[in-house]
Amino acid sequence: MNDRKFRVSSNKLITSIVALLAGFIGGLALANGIIGISNNAALCLVIAISVALVLAALCLIFVREYYLQIFEDGFELVKGKKVTKYPFSAFAGSNVTRHYMNGIYYGTSREISITQASGKPLKINANNLSKNKFAELVTYLGQTRFTKSHDMDATAEYFKTGHEFIIPNDRIIKANKNRMMVRCGLTVLVFVIFLGMTGYYLATHEDSAGFFTAYIFAGIGGVVLLFTEAIPSIIAYRKILTLPNRIYVDEYSLAIGDKTLSAGSILNILMVPASYDILTRDMIVITKGNERFKYNFGKNEHENKRTYADYQNLCNTIELWCIVNKINFMQILG
Repeated sequence: MNDRKFRVSSNKLITSIVALLAGFIGGLALANGIIGISNNAALCLVIAISVALVLAALCLIFVREYYLQIFEDGFELVKGKKVTKYPFSAFAGSNVTRHYMNGIYYGTSREISITQASGKPLKINANNLSKNKFAELVTYLGQTRFTKSHDMDATAEYFKTGHEFIIPNDRIIKANKNRMMVRCGLTVLVFVIFLGMTGYYLATHEDSAGFFTAYIFAGIGGVVLLFTEAIPSIIAYRKILTLPNRIYVDEYSLAIGDKTLSAGSILNILMVPASYDILTRDMIVITKGNERFKYNFGKNEHENKRTYADYQNLCNTIELWCIVNKINFMQILG
């Protein structure tokens, strides 16, 4: 593996922008107090801009970025001139959080966790990385540690005997369909109530506070259910229709449903980690001929009624198979 370096933070840029704005506002206030904007607006503006530029320049000089550099035997955390070397076993996982305000998505934060020599966890903001770069970094950290913990000769021998995963796709698809029907039915019911109340109002001109309160709640409730329950359940159901009934791997081939691909024809395999609950469990196979096959295994849940219960074992097996066959395996992290 070639050494790779990832800039995981954008502290320098963010602090410089904040310092620029704060410096301008603060400089303008200071100049106004000493000189007075009404007396000499141009001079006050020059002072404010000068303060802002000086503070921004100081941030560019003294604020340090976080870098993670990957090597064959471990990785380094670089912050300015401070370099700390870690073994791959220090990688303690990653986290991706989607943020919502009143049900409206407004951003995603990405984080890397490292266990320090003292045993204390260190969490590194990795928002500077794109979705794909973040997935690549986590894959390097996780896959390298994964290979260190396995006897690869024994692992290659393991795949000489085929391994099959039987997936109860009919039952899982039906469970997702039932969930969709219940949530869509509830949404329709609330809208029917809302429309019924609308008709009642037009016929009787009811104007009591209780009626209008219920009327408003029915309208808002219908919209909320539509976007938080009905539409997501419809999307989930349409995705789960790609769930195969079996996956079979042996030394040289991968069979998904009725499609069989040789190891030599596959370029990349991407899978959502089993522990993630913010994304549905997607598996994407990309061939060297630029064909793309996408399968969905449901969403991580406690009951496992609407997802494949042995998905974690499937992920581990596919990742090991990719390593043995020198196929790029990446995690889909959102």
